[in-house]
Amino acid sequence: MNKLLLGALLGALLAAAAPAKAQSHRDKGCATPPCTIISGVAPIYLYNSAGPSQFVSSSTLATATNLPNIPATATIVEIWVQGTGSVMYRDDGTPPTASVGLGTITAGTPFQYAGALSAIQFITASGSPSLAVGYYTNN
Repeated sequence: MNKLLLGALLGALLAAAAPAKAQSHRDKGCATPPCTIISGVAPIYLYNSAGPSQFVSSSTLATATNLPNIPATATIVEIWVQGTGSVMYRDDGTPPTASVGLGTITAGTPFQYAGALSAIQFITASGSPSLAVGYYTNN
């Protein structure tokens, strides 16, 4: 098939395709209609705080450590590795080691996780890292 014809056909198909859907948002706290609906133009992922931030010291991370004081409503966690070095993590219920886990997170790197918050564990992989942990719910 002629490349020009193929390009024109592809362009026509893309132009005829429906635009991508995006997430709509309802006013928070509106229990009964009419509620203001804001049509989405891009995906919206809002995090709402589920409780106070927590901190995990570098000395605690010497052994495999779960997240501290997980609020019952939390579904998402954002973790900042602070200090120096890195941590290894696992979320399958098996404690990580300094060299075996799902991945290494280095100091200064944010890490978002949405899963079984009670199952994820961290351990020092190198240096003297600590964790700053924020708990959130999504809407």
